[in-house]
Amino acid sequence: MSEPLDPGPIRDLVADLGDIEHSVDDRVLRAKSRDRFAQSPLLREVMRGRLADVYIVPATKDELRTVVASCARHRIPITVRGGGTGQFGQGVPLTGGAVIDVTGITGVVGQRLGTVRALCGTLIADIDAEIRPTGWELRMHPSTTRKATIGGYLAGGHAGIGSCQWGILRDRGNITALEVMTVEEEPRLIELTGDDVNIVHHAYGANGIITEVELPTAPAWDWQELVISFPAFAGAARFAVDVCESEGVLKKVVSPQQHPLPTLYPDLAQLIPAGESMVLMLAAAQSMPNVEDLVADNGGVIRHRGAEGAGPYRLPLYEYTWGHSMMHFQRTNRNLIGLLALYPKTGLYESIMRVCEEFANLGPTHIEMKRIDGGLAAQGSPVWDFTGQEQLAAITARLQELGLTIANTHTPTLRAGGMKPWARAEAEFKRRVDPYGLLAQGKSDDQTDNDVTRATELPNSGWSYRLTGAEQNEEVLR
Repeated sequence: MSEPLDPGPIRDLVADLGDIEHSVDDRVLRAKSRDRFAQSPLLREVMRGRLADVYIVPATKDELRTVVASCARHRIPITVRGGGTGQFGQGVPLTGGAVIDVTGITGVVGQRLGTVRALCGTLIADIDAEIRPTGWELRMHPSTTRKATIGGYLAGGHAGIGSCQWGILRDRGNITALEVMTVEEEPRLIELTGDDVNIVHHAYGANGIITEVELPTAPAWDWQELVISFPAFAGAARFAVDVCESEGVLKKVVSPQQHPLPTLYPDLAQLIPAGESMVLMLAAAQSMPNVEDLVADNGGVIRHRGAEGAGPYRLPLYEYTWGHSMMHFQRTNRNLIGLLALYPKTGLYESIMRVCEEFANLGPTHIEMKRIDGGLAAQGSPVWDFTGQEQLAAITARLQELGLTIANTHTPTLRAGGMKPWARAEAEFKRRVDPYGLLAQGKSDDQTDNDVTRATELPNSGWSYRLTGAEQNEEVLR
């Protein structure tokens, strides 16, 4: 539980805000100091009672600068909040202070051939809606695109719808530029491009406040939603690998889900024959003949095909994949849980089936296909009934023995998570832009020797990536 800060600096901060929207009401603070961390049974306990002391909603970058300058002067910890759709506690203030809600700082500020630039609080769906009439769309988006902000996605997310075609956000070329604001008495704006964008990407807002994002775009194809059934999960997994290895087939999501997971989606269950597994897919209309051939080759049947967002199951199909899936599962059983395991690129199908067979008595497998570091991989794990951290640790260890690498999504800290590299470049940039250490306190690797990290650690090795030239030089220096 976070201890309330000295009320004096908070009063001084509030006095500085003038007409900028803010609140110190207990109900507001409880609501706005949360994200979707309750999806993790482990985090439900660890994050209880961690509240901000003040909630602030700047409407422009100028108002944000005023807020940040005051926080710096009075040494008030800062947690930046977007749509509150994070699932690891990224948006929860571990040490109180100010939650700064950037959802009022919105708008597409520029578009040119192949890129779009938007303010941090813009809903991702709104960006696509604005640029789609020009024939373009974002390369990838989270399953929460209708509620998530673009700044929050870049600060706390890593992949999503589109990653089976384009890779993860960290892969070169998937983030064109980031503008970040420093936390100083006179805040500055810094533009990052090239490999430097990954210093701030997925750092949970610990080393810079993202104010603008520039992303590459792709042709806005006529996307078809497909619900495909397979008598056995082996066919679903084989199809998923085959269609993703067919690089000329245009796809946006490929989500294999083993029986009985389809039965946990009331709106989808009616489409899948009893006992069968499924693949949920978005494919471009012009690629459908190839998709149909691959479905038939692997013993599957297309149970539904229709325009994106127009299916008989109430929601866009992508909201039954990626991070949204567990939300649906937990409506049936709140204790269901999974891990973010990365399957190896070599022998991918064999690895998927080995894990599926080994954990057949634990629970069914749910994975998402994605490209990463230039090759095809998959992420996900069995879905099972959580009984405690010891069980979670044992499953983590066994998955790693089977050749998978694990990112811990049951922690709000970067070190325990293991998905975000935090090296000298990240630490030095944090000291440069956040000299008082106010941003995302307790979450960066400079600050995570704390009770939250210890309470949420698992024996996970974390993910590794191909090193950039600068990172290779840093390894040599070590």
